[in-house]
Amino acid sequence: MNVSGYTTSDLETFRKVLDRAVSEADADFPVELMARRLFVIARTGERDPDRLVHAILGRAGPPPPAGRLSPPPLPFRASHSSFGR
Repeated sequence: MNVSGYTTSDLETFRKVLDRAVSEADADFPVELMARRLFVIARTGERDPDRLVHAILGRAGPPPPAGRLSPPPLPFRASHSSFGR
């Protein structure tokens, strides 16, 4: 996973967001999937921790600030056999 282009502050926020998402997720939700979702959403410029956690977990979250759209939540798939390839 390429993390170039993100500031130290961004990466610290992402770590906290991922920790929170892991603690709130169902037990069978793979951490790797959460991390991939985080970086997909982060590429849109989203940095709000609440919106990031909600998007990672596929929940409806708080509305984006005026003038900016958040991407829709990514679907959860039970089979993750293609990861790491």
